[in-house]
Amino acid sequence: MATTDTKPVQTHLENVDTGTKEAHADPTQSTLKITRDSWWDNKKGIFICILINMVNFEYGLDQGMVNGFQAMGGFLQDFGYADPALPGGYGITTTMQQLITSLVSAGMFVTTFAAGYVTSKIGRKGGIWVGFAFMILSVTLQIAVINEGALYSGRLLLGFANGFLVVSAQLYMQEAMPSNLRSLSFTLYQFWISFGGMLGVIINNETKNRLDRSSYRIPLGVLYIIPVVLSVILIWLPETPRYLASRGNYDEAAQSLRFLRDKTYSDLMMFQGLDLKRTLTALGIALYSAANGVPFVIQYGVYFFLQSSPSSDPFQSGIIVTSVGLVGVLVTPLFTGKIGKRPILMTGGIVQALCMLGIGLSYTVRGTDPLSGRVILAMAAIFLFTASATTSPFSWQVTGEVPTQRLRSYTLGFSSAITFLCGWSITFTIPYFINPTALNWGAQYAYIWFAGNLLIAVFTFFVVPETNKRTLEEIDECYVNRVPIRKFPSYECVGTVGSRMEAVRNIKGESN
Repeated sequence: MATTDTKPVQTHLENVDTGTKEAHADPTQSTLKITRDSWWDNKKGIFICILINMVNFEYGLDQGMVNGFQAMGGFLQDFGYADPALPGGYGITTTMQQLITSLVSAGMFVTTFAAGYVTSKIGRKGGIWVGFAFMILSVTLQIAVINEGALYSGRLLLGFANGFLVVSAQLYMQEAMPSNLRSLSFTLYQFWISFGGMLGVIINNETKNRLDRSSYRIPLGVLYIIPVVLSVILIWLPETPRYLASRGNYDEAAQSLRFLRDKTYSDLMMFQGLDLKRTLTALGIALYSAANGVPFVIQYGVYFFLQSSPSSDPFQSGIIVTSVGLVGVLVTPLFTGKIGKRPILMTGGIVQALCMLGIGLSYTVRGTDPLSGRVILAMAAIFLFTASATTSPFSWQVTGEVPTQRLRSYTLGFSSAITFLCGWSITFTIPYFINPTALNWGAQYAYIWFAGNLLIAVFTFFVVPETNKRTLEEIDECYVNRVPIRKFPSYECVGTVGSRMEAVRNIKGESN
């Protein structure tokens, strides 16, 4: 009896290049593509990605600045207390430390929880504009009014702003970029946060010797730049095609997709339904940014270096660490898309855990002597380099890839809200552990983050699927068909083939 050999259907059909002979309508052709996947062919989308991700500069800049405010004479004259026995002659209360950092996280919890609903009503661009309005109001209040109540209110409003900006920008990137370039978009996301943090520390270093209010007002004023510039640019940028399609505006969605993809685009297939497993997976991955210990290094680094190594310049140490972290962001294009996201996240968790263990052991054995200070600085730099290249950018990317399209904004908003709630509790309690007036653990506090980073590696191994080079529709199909986590890379999707073949035929028909 004769048998006919059949080839498995090739399902990685993200791209169709109508300008080459690779655009076959035959689904058995392994070279089938639906849109062009080179950086140059998607140059317009990448440029828009760079612009949209600039909103995250605000979050990083504020983290870098408030880090230095806690050791800045001009700020402490207004909001600290005089104590000749302390380095610099001024101190800051535990309550002040807690509130100026944790109120931002509290504000982000509120608005990230609400951002999913708001952006589903007014669009991803609308969410960004709302964030900018909160940002301008927050900065104005912190600069213009000199009392603790105004400072705390300004910090809370800044959290409201960052919550809208972070969620709205991530949604825009997830829905606007092709799958092969989503990793690049999150490299840019992490770049702007790290660059903002580094610039904030550098600006603080330049103004630290000013013993008046300009020492912290100048850094705060920099927060005006991005909202003003991008608010105008955003007028000419399109809404995301998936958002427009979810609202039934299919013609506008097609126009937006043509604009973003330089007129080579794929189908607008969407899936419905909420899978609890996917929601919990997204939440667990989002929590990496709270569990890895980055808030400890970024928001309290300068103060921490001052306490753990009194003989060194804490501001210069802060610049070194944030600069190394920025380098970590810049190396991600070397392996983005070439290595799976699961091994990246697991490796990051393990390396970060070892760095935190090194910080804790150095302080336990040597205390605050110069050698211990150098070891702690080196471990902190390696830690931030690793986090900036692995868990920080890739965790948010996978968090946005796991949910279904119809509920993506709600799931991402919910996951972000819980993450920032945890971030608030972390930033609120850190001073209790490191401040000499409280528990005074010093660098031994790093042991907590040693455990947190080990959990990241374990959770990734058992729960997180491999989404590298998968379209959002293919990821959805893998979940719907209950594909085991470890088989995501090898599973051949068939449900999306029909619509993609129709897209190929339409494009070929238009080109003939």
